[in-house]
Amino acid sequence: MLVIAIGGNTSSRTALKLRDYLTEYFSREPSMLIIPTATSDPANFSEIQSFWAKIFKDVCLLPLHKKVNSFLSEEELHNKLQNYDFVFFSGGDQKRIIQLIRGHSIHRFLLEKNSSSLFAVGGTSAGAAALGDLCILSGSPARFESIKITSGLGLLKGYVVDQHFKERKRFGRLIYVVLKWKINGVGIDEDTAAIFRSDGELLKILGSGFAWFFEYDKDGRLGLCYKKEAEGEV
Repeated sequence: MLVIAIGGNTSSRTALKLRDYLTEYFSREPSMLIIPTATSDPANFSEIQSFWAKIFKDVCLLPLHKKVNSFLSEEELHNKLQNYDFVFFSGGDQKRIIQLIRGHSIHRFLLEKNSSSLFAVGGTSAGAAALGDLCILSGSPARFESIKITSGLGLLKGYVVDQHFKERKRFGRLIYVVLKWKINGVGIDEDTAAIFRSDGELLKILGSGFAWFFEYDKDGRLGLCYKKEAEGEV
């Protein structure tokens, strides 16, 4: 399974690069199922779907949200998920994703797809933050004691993901989390997508920014590297 974490504020150019990468990987253009759980207002559904419908030919939005009843039984939901190659969590507040999705049948379905090579799951902003083994719910980069952590969806193994990384100056926040919780971290700039295998192997960086990798080793030391699409260099 591919896991795609996007730092937020995705441009059409980067979205098209992502579509082209997935099309090459799948040997066809994949179908996309958007889960907009993180947004604060269901009125945003149409805008979210409209953006991605300009990128992918087959796009569907599953209105799973605490303010909306999707009226789908477990069987109907499972059948719907089976029809899509790329499940995508939109942005907003990662706490909403954790509260509604973690432990839900959708979560179990995605975990079962870990071993499937021709399947992708991803998210942008809050949707990216929820993908790792740990999820940063909130916290100021200037006040580490304010940082709140919970278990993530566990779709990107061995990582905690932070987003809007360079733009919101979250270096200190992520370093603190990596050292305290003894886990690898990746911070992803806006308009940037990091594509992994579900076991944490990095495959590709797309977009205009950087992905920043913080590696925690068994001796408690921290290593930093960063990667950008154009150079692909550490």
